[in-house]
Amino acid sequence: MSEVKQLYRESFEEFAKQNYAEAITGYQRVVEADPNFVLAYQAMAEAYARSENLDGAIAAILKAIEIDPDEPLFHTSLSRFLQQQGRVPEAEEEAAIATRLQSKGPIL
Repeated sequence: MSEVKQLYRESFEEFAKQNYAEAITGYQRVVEADPNFVLAYQAMAEAYARSENLDGAIAAILKAIEIDPDEPLFHTSLSRFLQQQGRVPEAEEEAAIATRLQSKGPIL
């Protein structure tokens, strides 16, 4: 297993233990080592949200969207974070994007 994947796994273990600050630090180290490790940004966003830092969550998930704008999960997460901040129109817009992306589905 690569060093970056191992660090991601360790960060997830901290997240699972609800050690969100440690998880965030670990995820930050992951993206420093591999700036395109998109799942680390998603995980970091969730850790920020659970530690009630919605600005941090939004910044992290926006980075994930920058890397992979066609992933519905990232837009759904952004929608949820925006809604928690009371930014309902923006949240609804992101939810609509997620729905549109999900409806495309895989090409068979």
